[in-house]
Parts: sequence; structure tokens; C-alpha cells
Amino acid sequence: MHQHEITRLVLKIEHQYSKEVKKYLLNSKKSRTAQLYKLIISAKNQEQLEKGLIFKKLFTKSYSEKTDYLWRNEIRLLKEELEIFLIQMEHEHFSKNNQAYNDWLLMHAFDKLKYMDGLDEKYDVLIKDKDTYASYSFVLDACMLHLSNLTHKFSDITKRSKAYPEPIEATKMVLKDVVSANAARLNVYISYFNWISYHHQYKEREPLILNEYNFILEKNPISNFYNHLAGSVTDSSEKSHQTQIENLDAALQDIEPLYKKNKLLLENRVIVLMAKGREQSANGYFLEADTIFRSIKEDIDNLYPQHRTVFYVNYITNLVKYKMYKEALYVLEHEFTTDNLLYKNMLLQSRLLCYLYLRDTRNLADYISYDLDTAPFPQNYMLKVIKSAYFYLIKEYETAISINNSLLHAKYTTDNLLYYKPISLIYKKLYAIAQKNSIQKKIVPSDLKILKDAVDEFERTSSNEIKLVSVYLWIKQEIEGLLK
Repeated sequence: MHQHEITRLVLKIEHQYSKEVKKYLLNSKKSRTAQLYKLIISAKNQEQLEKGLIFKKLFTKSYSEKTDYLWRNEIRLLKEELEIFLIQMEHEHFSKNNQAYNDWLLMHAFDKLKYMDGLDEKYDVLIKDKDTYASYSFVLDACMLHLSNLTHKFSDITKRSKAYPEPIEATKMVLKDVVSANAARLNVYISYFNWISYHHQYKEREPLILNEYNFILEKNPISNFYNHLAGSVTDSSEKSHQTQIENLDAALQDIEPLYKKNKLLLENRVIVLMAKGREQSANGYFLEADTIFRSIKEDIDNLYPQHRTVFYVNYITNLVKYKMYKEALYVLEHEFTTDNLLYKNMLLQSRLLCYLYLRDTRNLADYISYDLDTAPFPQNYMLKVIKSAYFYLIKEYETAISINNSLLHAKYTTDNLLYYKPISLIYKKLYAIAQKNSIQKKIVPSDLKILKDAVDEFERTSSNEIKLVSVYLWIKQEIEGLLK
């Protein structure tokens, strides 16, 4: 045992952390592991470190080939405990001596809590003091956390889009700090290598990295993962749905072998599956999306509470599109709520759509009294469309037409998202025709043709993404029902 690696590790730890390790082993309550440690440090000569002697003291029986597994297991347990102890000591060392490390840890803690005030505070501190502590890697990671939480900080998409440029530029500057700091650190080793080469008359020389760095980024498993994930997040006009799915599948292949070794990366796999489910749902593959969402639901609930809001909003939205209205309402009633204004209104939209499809005017009446103007765009638009449809269902056509007309003339309809206007025009035709034919049992064929032509024109001229907007799917179904 005197040449065994565990003996060397034990003796070095005893020399450096004698009091701390004894306290740690005592608190761990692994008495045999603590006894093995004590037997090694108390040995006065090589004979007392003999394996058979130590084994007999540990297990009160003689060592043999048949009992060797007990010995190997005990050595493994001691090594694992000592490594955990060293991790704890290093954590305490970093925490005591580098405030940037503590702020970085708090960023991760606040991220899990979605505590925006704390995230903003620590981000500002880390950016301000980045040169003071020179812990650029911690600051860079904090920048990424700050960026990832803008979606939770800003409910209004327009405000969020304006919030991105400044932290992106700050992050790029910190990235330069990280590369520069590590290049300079590498320069120390280059200089040392050149010094050795000079004194030993070697011809090899390496130039120092002093100028602006222009280099091709190396491909590695995690860079491949992030680049495939980035390639999946794109405007539908730029990339097809198939290309986006291919990128997401590639990202899953990249992360698959990694998260099995590094459990922290399991979260990345869940994020990709959420994105894939959302993408499938947005393109009409509701069954495939539902299968994906259900496959990660347990992990979201048990491991990643910070992602529950985004997950459940997309999960419920897909349930509605998949026409599983009662299940969607059950989830809304029993499994998830949120205080985030943006997502709160998305969930309200899903709830109202369920009642709309079920033609449940009683519950619609209860919920459309909600102050719909507090919702950010485009949720306020969607909610008002549903509100107008409620008055259509109860045959108050004038009110339905009035609400819809206000949407057609609203500034955000013409300036921001023009593709919603054709949907409102179909609603306008439906309401007008319903009012015109209200005293008759059936809508006259000529009016039905107007509605059919409006749907056909929309189907012909609109993108797949717009044709899957829930308020359009409802009016399309309503008109198809009238045509029957």
C-alpha cells in the first residue's frame, strides 16, 4: 500500500487539511471509510501499510482473492469521498477569495428562481467589476444568463427586441476579454518554451499572440451543439421547417453522449426537445409535438422549474391545436399557473380558445371580462378576436362587428404585423353575413360562396405559419361547418 495512489493522496490531504478532513469524514458518517483513512495516516512504517493487515483491521477477516472486491470497493469509496472533500475545499477557497465567483453562483441561483431583480443586480456588478476581479469566464457566463432571461424580464416583444443589442455588445466585449486573457496566459508558456529552445539550441520558436486575433473557430462537441441550436432559431422565410428540425436533431445527437457524462448538460437536451416540440406544433405536426412534450414533462416538473412556464405555455398551446380541449383545460386548472404577464395572457388565450371551440359561451362570458388591453401585442389582438367571436356565438352581431372593426383600424395591425389583417377581414365577412341572414334558417348560397372564397384566398396566399394561427383555424372550421 505504501506505493498505492490512494496512500499518496491521503498523505497529501493530511498534510494540507488535517483538521478539515477529519471533521468532514466524521460528518459523512461512513465509519469504515474514516477508519481506512485513519489506518493509512497512522501507519509508522511500510509493514503497517501492508494490504492484508489493513484489510483484516477493516473487515475482521483475512484478505483473499475472493474478498478482493471488498478491498477494491473500499478504496473506491475513500477516493470518492476525498475528491468530494477537495471539491468542497476548493469551492470554499474560491468563495472566500473571489467575489466574482460568488456573484456568478448567485446568478445561477437567481436564474433557477427567475428572480429578475437579483439577476440584474449581479449582472451589473459583474460587468462593472470585470477588470477588478479579472474573472472573465464567470462574467461571460453571467452575460449569457442575463441574455437568456430577457424573455422573462420583458413581456412586450417590442421592448424585448430593443433590450437585446446592449447586452449582446457587452457579451461580445467580455468574450474578447476571455480570449485575450487566455491568449496572454498561453503566451507565458510560449515564452517558456522559447526560452528552453534557446538554451538547448533548438530551432523551434513560437510567435507570441499579441495582435488582433483572427482565427477559424474550432469545432468541438459543445460548439457543434450550440451552432446547430442556433441554426434552428431562424425566421421561417430564411429556413424551411425541415432544415430547422434537421438542426435540432443534429443538436440532440451532439448532446446525447455529453449529458450522460456531464449531468449538467441534461438541461440542454431538454431545451432542444422543447424547441423541437414547439417547432413541430408551429408547423402543424401536433401529434409529434404532443409526444415530445409528454416525454420531457416529468423532467420539467422535477428537475427544471425555471423552464416550467415556457414548457407549459407551449404544451397547452399544442393541446389546443391538437383539439384536446378538455385536457388543456385540466392542465390550466390543476397543473400550471404563472404571474408573468406575457405568458399569463398566452394561457388566457388558450383557455378562451378551448371554450370557443367547445362553444361554451357561459365560461367565455366569465373570462372575456378580463382587461384585455393589459396584454402585450400580439396577445391583446388575439384575445379581442376571440372576444368578438363570443358575441358572434351569442348572436350579438353589432358588438362583434364593432370589436373587429376596431382591430382592423388599430395602428399595430397596419404597422407591425400586417399578416393578421386578412384574418380580421374574414371575421368581418362572417359577422356581416351572419347578421344579414339572421332572420333566415340558413345562409344563402351566394353568401356561403363569399366565405368559401375568402378562406380559399387566404389558404392560397398565406404562409403555413399564419395558416396555423389558432384564431384562423377556428374561423376556418366555423366556415367549413356552415358549408356542410
